[in-house]
Amino acid sequence: MLPKSVIDRFVQKCPAAVMVRATLENLLRPHRLNQIFDNAAQRQYLKKLLFSDLVALMLAVATRTHQSVHASYQAAKKILGVSSTALYGKLNRLEPDISAALVRETAADAAAVIDAMPKARRELLPGFEVQYLDGNHLAATEHRVAELRRTRQGPLPGQTLAILDAQRDLITELILCEDGHAQERSLLPELLERIEAKKVIGADRNFCTTKFLFGLAARQAYFVIRQHKSTLFWRKLGKRTRIGRIETGVLFEQAIELSDGDETLIVRRITVKLDKPTESGDVEIHILTNLSREQATAKQVAKIYRKRWTIEGAFQTLTDVLRCEVETLGYPKAALFSFAIAVLAYNTYAVVKAALRSVHGVEKVDEEVSDYHLMHDVVSTHVGMEIAVEDSVWSSYQSMSARQLAKELLVLAEGVQLSRYPKKKRGPKKPQPRKISGAGSPHIATARVLAKSRHR
Repeated sequence: MLPKSVIDRFVQKCPAAVMVRATLENLLRPHRLNQIFDNAAQRQYLKKLLFSDLVALMLAVATRTHQSVHASYQAAKKILGVSSTALYGKLNRLEPDISAALVRETAADAAAVIDAMPKARRELLPGFEVQYLDGNHLAATEHRVAELRRTRQGPLPGQTLAILDAQRDLITELILCEDGHAQERSLLPELLERIEAKKVIGADRNFCTTKFLFGLAARQAYFVIRQHKSTLFWRKLGKRTRIGRIETGVLFEQAIELSDGDETLIVRRITVKLDKPTESGDVEIHILTNLSREQATAKQVAKIYRKRWTIEGAFQTLTDVLRCEVETLGYPKAALFSFAIAVLAYNTYAVVKAALRSVHGVEKVDEEVSDYHLMHDVVSTHVGMEIAVEDSVWSSYQSMSARQLAKELLVLAEGVQLSRYPKKKRGPKKPQPRKISGAGSPHIATARVLAKSRHR
């Protein structure tokens, strides 16, 4: 699809960057983005500054192509044709429902591309789709908002609940809250409305509440959630049965009955008696599920729960590799939109990695490819590619179907040298040494410390 000219050099030197740009062109079609805005917006309207322009500008910040919103604005000032005041005004008033719809709709498009690739999906539980739930509080911003300049307290611009599709590694749903101090559980009723039947929701014990578990069951969805000690009313049904061993300990199973007023729900309680206690000192972990034995064995349930860290890894990537928290955006709506744009960038990389899994194998990509090195290579190549390659070269990708785009990405994935993006495996954690207080002498000379150590 690309002309045999300058673009061939980028295909040879950094095909991953070409894959990312092609995917972005397809997922972020201006007409598609503006349609999402029109369908989701309730009060806000855009005249000169289109929603697609806002997305493009903030995407450059999320991928660290530009180091600030103002720098991204300066680079696109002539194209945008609006003042910086108008830009920030639009960002500060952007409704959270629009940001959530942006993630939801583009994730659906990305899922269609991944499904068109052979062997790109992971299968955790045959016949079911597993989704992981977790929350994230946005980091404190700078005190740029006038109302925040009289306090030293860290202003929190909001928080989110996210759903990660474990098969495709896509963040498919965001619940955005402007109140940075709100309890995560207060967002669960809104999240329940987005849960589809037959999906398996995996989560940690913070989300183990009576209303949430009964709500999932009422929607004909399934859960694999660690039991909280004090949030449920329940009683045992029969004795605990030993199932066998897994990697982390001995596995047991028991039926219990949950109660919510006059309603009851019988679930399985999978217990892992750990070989080593957790950091908080727990020697047993109890996992609740409404999956039957025919649908999932106790070992499969334990494996699904152990994989919940994948969504925590996604949040880590959003923070360390991408830029989901812009410290200069103090207004909650702007900060939440910035987070949603980073999620969109994460999902774009997820499509690229799905193509790599399809060509090079799931285990090889998961075990050997570093997200940091891959994304850094793409970002560093992107600037030069923007200058050297005409925009018209990429326009053909906007009209491609999911199957056509998948086919193009698989061809490009064959040229990616995974050895360029090695993942460094971390060794076992070492205990922290006891530290000397620096209250009396706040500074030390590194050269003297090293010399003293060598002398010893």
